Amino acid sequence: MTIFSKAIALIFHPVFTAIYSYLIYFNIQNTYNQMLFLAAPKIYWALLFFLFLMVVFFPLVTIFIMYRNKTISSMSIPIRKERLPVLILISIYYLMTYHIFRYWNTTLLNLFHPYLSFLFAGLVLIFTLTAITYFWKISLHSSSISALCGGMMAETIVAQPVSSQEQVFYINMALLVLVGIVCFSRLYLKAHTVSQTITGIALGFSLAFSLVFLQIYI
Repeated sequence: MTIFSKAIALIFHPVFTAIYSYLIYFNIQNTYNQMLFLAAPKIYWALLFFLFLMVVFFPLVTIFIMYRNKTISSMSIPIRKERLPVLILISIYYLMTYHIFRYWNTTLLNLFHPYLSFLFAGLVLIFTLTAITYFWKISLHSSSISALCGGMMAETIVAQPVSSQEQVFYINMALLVLVGIVCFSRLYLKAHTVSQTITGIALGFSLAFSLVFLQIYI
């Protein structure tokens, strides 16, 4: 069970959340996506590569450099105070990513409109987690997987019509199960307390769902 929990923690590390959201959202057959890929057929992989560089590759390289320079004691960053500089740097990467996606949205007839609200929710979540981490250790895993779940649930409501309601149902059910599995793994590994995990779930889900459902972004 320990190996399983560590594997889950690695696979669903918070840095991968935006990638999973991209793979889920842009593979849902809704009107926005159909029009987007009709207007720019080759854009899917280009956007995915850019997103991977900005929210996965650069943050992980940054964490590795900080570890080699002994700025942080472990790649998993278990110490609360050590998480602050990492979160601040990741916030900068995410802010740059959001700004570029927002610019591309204006050049592509606002066809990123539903997904932009998710990226904005992620940005707000990172800022909020950074502020909370200054005072208290909250579960980043539980907040990020819950934000993915809440945000994608809201996306399937607002980005209508979709060609397959059955697909949407299975995606939402799978995400709910993943929230439980990821949070259980954090508790099993004693990486967080129950209160830290539950707070992460409540914050991530409510923030992402509300911002995406209301289509709020700036």
